[in-house]
Amino acid sequence: MTNDDSASQRQLFAVSPFTINLSHFVLNNAEISLLDKGLTFIPTLSRIPIDRISSCVYRNVRGLQLRDFFQNNDSDYDPNAFTNRFRERSTWVPPPNKLTAETNLAVNRIHNFAANIYCKGRTPYNVPHIRPTIRLRNFKHNLTPDETRAIKDLKNNPNLVIKGADKGGAVVIMDRALYEAEGLRQLSNPKYYREIYYPLARDVCVEINNILGELRAMRIIDDGQLKFLTPSVPDKCRAFYLLPKVHKPRHKWPHPFMPEGRPIVADSGSETERVAQFIDYFLQPLACTHPAYVKDTYHFIKRVRGQIIPQNAFLVTGDVTALYTNMDIDLTISTIRDIFAEFPDLRRPDAQLLRLLELTLRNNDFEFAGRIFLQICGTAMGKRYAPSLANIFLRKFDHKAVSGFLIKPLLYLRFLDDIHFVWTGTRQQLAEYELYLNNLIPGIKVTLTAHSEIIEFLDVLIYKIPHGPDTAILQTRVFFKPTDTHQLLHGSSYHPKHTTKGILKSQILRFKRISSCWGDFHDACTELFNVLRHRGYSRTLFRKTKNEIWRSDFDTKKRALERENNDGKAKQIWPIIHFYDSLSTRIARFCRTLFSSLPFAAGFRLINCYCIHDNLRRILVRSRYDGHMDI
Repeated sequence: MTNDDSASQRQLFAVSPFTINLSHFVLNNAEISLLDKGLTFIPTLSRIPIDRISSCVYRNVRGLQLRDFFQNNDSDYDPNAFTNRFRERSTWVPPPNKLTAETNLAVNRIHNFAANIYCKGRTPYNVPHIRPTIRLRNFKHNLTPDETRAIKDLKNNPNLVIKGADKGGAVVIMDRALYEAEGLRQLSNPKYYREIYYPLARDVCVEINNILGELRAMRIIDDGQLKFLTPSVPDKCRAFYLLPKVHKPRHKWPHPFMPEGRPIVADSGSETERVAQFIDYFLQPLACTHPAYVKDTYHFIKRVRGQIIPQNAFLVTGDVTALYTNMDIDLTISTIRDIFAEFPDLRRPDAQLLRLLELTLRNNDFEFAGRIFLQICGTAMGKRYAPSLANIFLRKFDHKAVSGFLIKPLLYLRFLDDIHFVWTGTRQQLAEYELYLNNLIPGIKVTLTAHSEIIEFLDVLIYKIPHGPDTAILQTRVFFKPTDTHQLLHGSSYHPKHTTKGILKSQILRFKRISSCWGDFHDACTELFNVLRHRGYSRTLFRKTKNEIWRSDFDTKKRALERENNDGKAKQIWPIIHFYDSLSTRIARFCRTLFSSLPFAAGFRLINCYCIHDNLRRILVRSRYDGHMDI
């Protein structure tokens, strides 16, 4: 148990507030300036691939055709219903003779408008294996020539690994040799991993297909869902990567220039990706059934703020060490079997789900540094069902923590591996309680931190104010971790101009919801703006947004009522989706104007939505470092 009130200091390797260079490679000013913009930063493009524009045109035209075809269909379609889940996305398009003349005319006008743009700016030559592009005109670069060269230098340097920090948002530069050494150090632990010499995907696919065949025979799933869930052997094994924990004290690092990394196994594109989604569909409703469940920050505040506690009580938080990695597979499966029995559901295929869960847990193989490993304990953080599984795994732990000790904690709440409660005993009794908790489940260890007046939990500071002679009331304000860089989107990024305004508004609105009083709200806003004023955010806009949000309640129900039509129903949103660039926005505006003139569009609220082009994360960060250098 720790009682240290001092905040951990930032590491001495930071070359700027936003970039931490752990490598032996010395960053020049252009590279530092580039990385300080953050991994979400999008460089301005001079050319746009035609296929990006044409795919958006096709999607918006198809959306128009479908809305026309189904305009008189009053079906109560629910996309979240099981019968509508786990299916390949439909590509069906209504035939022109089933559409109104106005819609067919609009479709032709959109295609002609887009074709005219293609002809004006298309690449004048046709080279095999080169994507046809359209040149943008009258654009302004948001990077200097030196920063543009820095992208190429960092991208093509095989000795560097670029990752976002595990916490705080900083960009971390590491030597590839030290990064691989840290990965192999963790993978050499025989308790959690074992090296194997060939991928297991082919055998796993056979087992999954057998179970899916049983589900189809039982009529749990239909042919369409069977096709969606049926796996194929992937071309590559899963990728294992690390997120550097630069927030940890330097003396605890395994190497002076390489901190411990949080292990992640990317499940995207694997043979178990869709089956994991299927499992999670049935686990999610069960994961929130325990009394200690906390959904998010706002749910936590709702349960804590305003609660009256004894004045001399301690505020305590706990952290479960490496929860995902230490979840014993046999115990995990047993826990899921127990909760299935506790909450029976005739529509849920319990036996098949348990077999699929065990299959995906025991065959989680992955590749790192050209070698293949198998995880033999715990679950990977990249699995879709991992959060639900972790919540269910600790249900019995929560029950024993609340009722099994001599002193019962008050306001016992848990968000995944973070615990909060109020302790009415002594510090010595709390130390005994910590020892008791660490003996409840083999491998699950908890570190408790206790303070008498104020403590942090998630992104909230919980503090006491006097309420009576012997009681206090709990209040909350925003908590910024010492490592938090506030690296929100840079103001000059190639995003729609309203994006930074929306980000600023959402942050200040979050501060208001967390803060119990104006003083707490003002302090949080001031700390945020001290960073954002150097990232292209306007002081005037910041002050205006801050005052508007504090004076307004932003009642979502009120805003929904304002958008109601004569039938008393809120208008359905009709998104017109395009990439953000000067050509795509022209097409999006043309489509919106055209769609709004159609008779059946009166029942919709048309909005322009934008996809983003490649940001620095997509350009510089790789999940696989095995010689293939996949981006």
